Amino acid sequence: MFQDKTAVFITALGTPLNEQGDLVESSFRGHIHHQLENEMDGLLVLGSMGQMPCVKQSTLVDVVRVAADTAGGRAKILVGVGDNSLERTLERIESLKDLDIDAVVATTPYYFVSAQSDLIGYFTRIADRSPVPLYLYDLPQVTKVKIELDTALQLSEHPNIHGAKCSHDAAYTKSLARLTADRGFEVIHGQLDLLDVFLRYGLTSSVDGFYAMVPGWTRDFKRAYDSHDFTAIDKLQQKTSNLRNEFVKLDVFPAFTVAMNLLGFEGRFHPSHIAPLSESDHSQVEQLLKDADLL
Repeated sequence: MFQDKTAVFITALGTPLNEQGDLVESSFRGHIHHQLENEMDGLLVLGSMGQMPCVKQSTLVDVVRVAADTAGGRAKILVGVGDNSLERTLERIESLKDLDIDAVVATTPYYFVSAQSDLIGYFTRIADRSPVPLYLYDLPQVTKVKIELDTALQLSEHPNIHGAKCSHDAAYTKSLARLTADRGFEVIHGQLDLLDVFLRYGLTSSVDGFYAMVPGWTRDFKRAYDSHDFTAIDKLQQKTSNLRNEFVKLDVFPAFTVAMNLLGFEGRFHPSHIAPLSESDHSQVEQLLKDADLL
């Protein structure tokens, strides 16, 4: 899907919703244009930062429709479809059959604990039925169930499973990339603090929701990598990690809403059951963005 001779950055888009849980379309289109203007290679629609497990089914279709229409072939579109059963996941995929997307992405089911043999059956049946390639999404810190390395290796042999997004273990990510290199299986890491390390290693595809706020920084990462300027990459890594850490202290999801609103994108970007930030924390987010020259 992506060329591996340059750094590849994929934004896990935010999903702006109104009080009824419907998409704020104008805001979402503006959010996508902001990413494209800053040379993002791909868009993960309805990932974790995009409230994948929270949106209504009708909203899910609207989100993907608008993303496909707005991106217009200028970036690859991956869509998070994972749910808590095979039937629910396949229903999501079926609802997207008429939309122009490049791949679907699925986590392990996150309510009942699955054995690794169950996961092989689950992902195999999804891949068998999906009209577009499937990417595995290993997110054990959220789902509580890891796609073990042997399981991922077995699944990588399926002709319609084209890659994996790895968000947890650097050694696992490196091993999976090395052991599948001969079959064209694409390993995309989601380990923001290790961007500099992975770029040096040659694992150049990454995805993160934090890119939604700082696409200009990812553009700078790409240009620095193209010119082999690792001093610049180290400086970019430091300021990216520092800002992300401040957001984590505030509670990253409601802080993300405040930041996106301040950047000009209206709507609620965090799950509705999570309380918004206090006024003092709101002011702190604004100051963080100003200090980072984002406002």
